[in-house]
Amino acid sequence: MTLAIKQLLAVALTSALMGGCAPSSYQVTAPAPSNIGYEKQTSGNFSPVQLDDKRADTQTFSYGVLKADLKLDKSMLAPVNFLQENTDKELAARGINLNAVAAPIKVDVHQLAMRNHRTNAYTPFITFTMLSADVHTSQGTKRIGVFVKRGKVPVWSFDEIIEPTLNEPLSLLVKEFAAKLNNLVYQQQISDADVSALIARVKQSNDYLDVYQLGFGNNKAAVPYLKELLTSKDEYLRLAAISSLGNLDAEAELDTLKDVFNTADSWSDKAMAIKAIADLNLEDGNRFIRDVQSSFKDSKEKDWGNMLISLYL
Repeated sequence: MTLAIKQLLAVALTSALMGGCAPSSYQVTAPAPSNIGYEKQTSGNFSPVQLDDKRADTQTFSYGVLKADLKLDKSMLAPVNFLQENTDKELAARGINLNAVAAPIKVDVHQLAMRNHRTNAYTPFITFTMLSADVHTSQGTKRIGVFVKRGKVPVWSFDEIIEPTLNEPLSLLVKEFAAKLNNLVYQQQISDADVSALIARVKQSNDYLDVYQLGFGNNKAAVPYLKELLTSKDEYLRLAAISSLGNLDAEAELDTLKDVFNTADSWSDKAMAIKAIADLNLEDGNRFIRDVQSSFKDSKEKDWGNMLISLYL
């Protein structure tokens, strides 16, 4: 057997292991809006949101090691339209009534993508769902970043990865973006009673999606409990808590988040700490992130870390 044939066989084997009989496209579903409304702190209608597609590559959303086109209702997913439509639904479900004739809140979408990664057939299929957008407010332009990492090893079929690595990140993308818009523009929040009810639910069920809801509620009464979860043995509870401190703009917890980064064993924990620090957008925090970035070693984690940081800085 010649060297060239051996090399071709090696490439073919590697591709087969990485793909593991993966299909080239997946049917995803639109997220269900949140069922916890914001307290009515002001009356009247609110300005609508207008997303403008400023992406350098307007053709590519889902990309990476494997071909994984996303379809919604049997048509190719149009990511900016998807985000616009479902953000409007999420805000409405929270009780924010958008006035269609009011001057819109302009949002420039610079990055919106889902990148996938897989090493071989025995490792997880991983997705990174990312958004970088500038919101034009009366106080100036404000940056919103979203970064969701999810992974699942398909055992019997690649259908197993659709909910955890495709649908769930898309839902979190919409809910986090809407929550951060609310924080910047509408400034509504869930009640203290809703915070207490969510905490009780988490303690009973360990549902990390309820932890995210604490972060999306814009009520800092959730911060003490989120700090308790930073040492949870459940990875997704822990990651949701770290992320939520950033979503709540908990500026007083900058040192807490630095400590999470400095003591974490896993890249995922470190990444969520970077994300949360970037969400705070404090001078000391941004300096910390730049120092971290300059210390990256050449590896896939350097690639992933730069990918995350580029959403913010």
